[in-house]
Amino acid sequence: MITLTIQGMSCQHCVAAVTRALEGVSGVTKVVEVHLERGQAIVEGTPDLAALTAAIKEEGFSATVA
Repeated sequence: MITLTIQGMSCQHCVAAVTRALEGVSGVTKVVEVHLERGQAIVEGTPDLAALTAAIKEEGFSATVA
């Protein structure tokens, strides 16, 4: 599992946008959780880490691998 720290999420719409973005990254087999209060996302699979953070940044948020 890969855990990402996400900054900038403020509502459930943000959570949905991040979830959709992560689901679209090649190599992601499952988005386990996107947690608003903790500012975290957990995914399963073997995606390129730069692609994960880039997908989140395209949605207007910043992300780092935790």
